[in-house]
Amino acid sequence: MTDTPPRSWQLLLVGPCLDRITPDMREKLAALLDLLPTTPVITIQTDMGGVSASRDWSSDRMERVDQLADAIAAAPGIAHISVPDHR
Repeated sequence: MTDTPPRSWQLLLVGPCLDRITPDMREKLAALLDLLPTTPVITIQTDMGGVSASRDWSSDRMERVDQLADAIAAAPGIAHISVPDHR
């Protein structure tokens, strides 16, 4: 695969059979999540069970999301801001 710029998130894999997910597959899953920014999770069914792949954002990034949303909500003339669940 080609070199990609650093991501602002890490790949999070959850499931009982993570040993089935090779380093190459991890890179491909991360690339899929890059290419599909509105996809929150990818599920893989292995011969030993399921694995879910998603983005894991740093807590300071989530704090910044909250700060920005609060600042927009506090602006004159703004009655409400709706931000999709980002936790």
